[in-house]
Amino acid sequence: MDPKVNGQLQKDWGGFIALYLFLGGVGGGAYTIAAINGFLGKSMALSTTVGLWIGFPALFIGSIILLADLGNPGKFFLAGLKPGTSWIARGTGIISLFMIFSFLHLVIHQFTEASKTSAGMNILAIAGIVFAIMTIAYTGLLLGASKGIPFWHSGIVPVVFVISGLVTGHFLIMIGMVIFNEGVTTTSQLSIMAAEAAALVIVEVMAIIFFLQAAYKQPDSRESAERILRKGIFVIGYVILGLGVPLVLMLILYFAMTESGLGAVLAVTFIGALLGLIGGLLLRLAILVCGALPTLNIAGFQFRRIARPKDKMPGIGLMPPQ
Repeated sequence: MDPKVNGQLQKDWGGFIALYLFLGGVGGGAYTIAAINGFLGKSMALSTTVGLWIGFPALFIGSIILLADLGNPGKFFLAGLKPGTSWIARGTGIISLFMIFSFLHLVIHQFTEASKTSAGMNILAIAGIVFAIMTIAYTGLLLGASKGIPFWHSGIVPVVFVISGLVTGHFLIMIGMVIFNEGVTTTSQLSIMAAEAAALVIVEVMAIIFFLQAAYKQPDSRESAERILRKGIFVIGYVILGLGVPLVLMLILYFAMTESGLGAVLAVTFIGALLGLIGGLLLRLAILVCGALPTLNIAGFQFRRIARPKDKMPGIGLMPPQ
């Protein structure tokens, strides 16, 4: 039996689920950044407006993608049943409340004359931030509840997803600010956003290192940790292009481009933010495709569950000597 045959890897969750997890993180992250910047007043008004326009639509589109992947979207209403025992049911409630809060915040902010700093708006923003963070965390908890995949079954996964959601949401806001820029006044806002982005990326780097170290120390998840470190989409796509390059560009934008022209600032911002956004999607995809079933150790022999092409259920096979 060839150990390089990926029969022991999970095949059920792939690109569509990665896109849903990504959009959930982006939507929650963009709303959180927008709501926080909203407390700063007019100095960050553009980032607030762009972020509010991202939050609700991103999660709405992600939910549609998830329903399409279920195979029978007509039974979506069953997802909210049994919240006491089902993470899917709990997540349905959390996501629904976040979508309500984010939609109300967007409508009031954009289409009414209500004071942006009133007590009611502050309460709405705080409630939205709480459920936005819970929504991002849920995308990680959903994986953590999958006990059959040790690589996912970790309390660190939701933390990684929350940080990554804030980073990707932040980067998408920056892209929106580039597209809808208000001239030279946007430069100072982008400089502040660049400093925030650099700090968030550094935190994400530390979280990823901690996550992979913890996974490698556990025998059941070590194989997945080794696999992900060999994946080009993770090492090149996520670590180098999705974290390293954006971090460098954000630092350049903050420290070395304060006197640069608007065109140069917008170009550097767009490239760095786009790479960071793509990196967030590749992170989720890599974590999904590297999820492996656990290896069993019985009487000194190692066994792993292997699904043959025509088998509905995986069987157990003896691993060859290393």
